[in-house]
Amino acid sequence: MLKKLLTSVLALTSLFSMAGCATAEQHTTPETAMVNLLGEIREYAQHKNPNFQLIGNGAAGLLEETPANSTTNIDHLVSCLDGFLTESAYYTQSENGRTQKQSQEYVAYLKDMFAKVKAADKAVWTLDYIEDPRLQSEDEKKGRKDGYVSIALSGANLDAIPQRQVPFANMKDIYRIQDAQNFLFLLNPGSFSDKTTYLESLGNTEYDVLVIDLYYGNAPLTKEDVYTLKKKPQGGKRLVVAYMSVGEAADYRPYWQEKWNQKRPDWIRDANPAWPGSYKVQYWSPQWKHILYGSDTAYLDQIMNAGFDGVFLDVIDAWQYFAKK
Repeated sequence: MLKKLLTSVLALTSLFSMAGCATAEQHTTPETAMVNLLGEIREYAQHKNPNFQLIGNGAAGLLEETPANSTTNIDHLVSCLDGFLTESAYYTQSENGRTQKQSQEYVAYLKDMFAKVKAADKAVWTLDYIEDPRLQSEDEKKGRKDGYVSIALSGANLDAIPQRQVPFANMKDIYRIQDAQNFLFLLNPGSFSDKTTYLESLGNTEYDVLVIDLYYGNAPLTKEDVYTLKKKPQGGKRLVVAYMSVGEAADYRPYWQEKWNQKRPDWIRDANPAWPGSYKVQYWSPQWKHILYGSDTAYLDQIMNAGFDGVFLDVIDAWQYFAKK
């Protein structure tokens, strides 16, 4: 049965690799393998829903031309995503946990990389973690000046709704990631007492885009749940986007098999020490692609069937792990 399923995924991959966004050069570098995966996801999703949106996290390094990452690959990447997110764009944390400014060289590097994205009418988001409210406001103003949509949060747990005014709140209908003026990430809803409270709290926020997890507790959100979040309380439509990692597998996700706790398959690699329970994956493997898309039980398909407007693709920078090997 497994062999039959994997054969089906390979056939799907072949189909979408021959069309549109997924036609990148067929090298086996980690950079190109990641970009090709994004292209396959794009083609598959748009085949099911042409209006479905893709946002990527950690893709800035793939915008840099190198011997292993050609301009063709970069153009392919830009065509596959509607938005690019980078964390710690203006501020970062020192070794002792204090907030400090990013170097001018790094900020200039990001501006150079994201100029390619902005030229293609794609969105650039930044997310910085800053305790000081004054610096939060300064961070968001810097981002707006640079042509980004920037949000600063007091912590990186992404488990609560910020208790401050939503920057640049508006009553506009938002149909594209590129039209959003702000966004909310709430990926760990365990602090909410129940699903009803969680959904009502999200629904009462004024954000243009909500980026949330497919699951609340042990069950995925339903189409009815997601629908309740699509109107801003002040008026106007917003986008609701679900999280999906493309570069790491997690032992707390429903696709994780019990036997992997004793011996992981070869395509699941080293643990990520910064995130317990997360493991780097060979993201080009058919087994991982089958988990991500191509059947009703695949993660992306569950997201789309639940009525989300898009997907937030995390850990795109996993290619760096394999480039060092």
